[in-house]
Amino acid sequence: MPKKTKLDVGKGFKRIYFVIAAIWVGINLLVYFADFMGCQVHKMDLIECINFNAAIHWLKFLIVAGMVVPLYYFLTWIAAGFKK
Repeated sequence: MPKKTKLDVGKGFKRIYFVIAAIWVGINLLVYFADFMGCQVHKMDLIECINFNAAIHWLKFLIVAGMVVPLYYFLTWIAAGFKK
């Protein structure tokens, strides 16, 4: 079996990026759940949430976690400029 003389940097970049992106989305999901933990459940199953708006927090989560997609295309665009 012949040895590879060229290193496939693109494949390694994708693996590293997807791992970092998964960690980023996971951390933001945990922060979203932690914000929801500020709510209190009362005896009659009423939930009282002070300073919690689910729509705003969900939108913030989607924007922050969704930033990994345009960032990926931006970084691959930069990396494509270095290829011969």
